[in-house]
Amino acid sequence: MKKYVKYAFMGLIFAMVFCCIKNFVAYRLPGKSSGMQAAIQEKNIDYLFLGSSLFRQGIDINIALEETKGNCFIISYNGNQPVQMREELAMLLKHQVEIENIYVDLYVYSAALRPAISDKRFIWDMDTRGKINVFSEMVEHSEAGTKEFVDFFISANNEYFLFYPIFQLVGRNEFYKGGNLRETPGRTRNVLDHLETPGDRERIHEAQKQALIDIITMCKEQGIHLTFLEIPKYYTLEQADYYQRLQGELEQIIEGQEYISASQVGFDNRNPENYQDLFHLSARGRREYTKQLLNVELR
Repeated sequence: MKKYVKYAFMGLIFAMVFCCIKNFVAYRLPGKSSGMQAAIQEKNIDYLFLGSSLFRQGIDINIALEETKGNCFIISYNGNQPVQMREELAMLLKHQVEIENIYVDLYVYSAALRPAISDKRFIWDMDTRGKINVFSEMVEHSEAGTKEFVDFFISANNEYFLFYPIFQLVGRNEFYKGGNLRETPGRTRNVLDHLETPGDRERIHEAQKQALIDIITMCKEQGIHLTFLEIPKYYTLEQADYYQRLQGELEQIIEGQEYISASQVGFDNRNPENYQDLFHLSARGRREYTKQLLNVELR
């Protein structure tokens, strides 16, 4: 019996050490092709694109590098919310990354939700302060409790930690400077026109609104040129009354800041070959949109 108790105790100690290393040290492991550490290793970034999967699928890194003639990097996580982007920017500044221009994803559905994590890679990449700040937002606004604590600090990314070298090898073939290299095909009009939109949300969440305001303040204090950017959605979503209402609310929050809306770029959001779903661009759409965006931005 004593032997089993001893083994159980040793197992508990090992689990505690494992979780401590994962949460307080592992984020420092270098990410060669994407993520926060990869961005930090750049030291100087001329054009930083900070956003959700819309940026990963919507900004072509190779075209951005070619057109701007500067150092570009994309930081994107699925469902990346303003409260998380604020912590990501704070972490970059804490590590003294010099940023000249930053483009921030203005995305209705991430800004209208309560603080929550959609992509656990964010937890892997974030430093201790950022983790605590985001989880505190979840506790305050989303009533996160014991289950969410376990998911956030104990369960998340264990396999990534254990098989880190393998994941890095895979990532090098899929990402470059945070940009997506996958050749994702478009869909047919019949498929896209029959997809249901996510529907209405009551309003932009107050925590997300405050995070956007904080990002504006941080950029002003650091002398970073800030531009908000709306990735064009497929026309059935973009024309929905509730989408336009929420987008209008977002635009009021950032009023006075530089902003490039989807309509300003002139991108064809009715061509199904440009989309893989209602939100995300195909590889073809990604290249076409990036060219048009930079033509508007750099002219």
